[in-house]
Amino acid sequence: MNKMSEFKELELETIDLSEAAEEERLQSILQNMNGVHTARITRNGVHLIYNPKGITPEEIVNAVRQAGFTIAYLQPG
Repeated sequence: MNKMSEFKELELETIDLSEAAEEERLQSILQNMNGVHTARITRNGVHLIYNPKGITPEEIVNAVRQAGFTIAYLQPG
């Protein structure tokens, strides 16, 4: 079985990533979460690859919100 087939993608659009320090902080928070394989900051937010056996989209969204970021749009992969 292909290891990558165990992973899913998630796009989060955030409206408050206007500074590099904020981008770095959000990326660090996400990459340190169990179950998140990669977190890449994009033009409009963040693109994640995660293992649904280790973390849910709801847990990811809650962590982002608890860190003080606003999610404008969520697109499950």
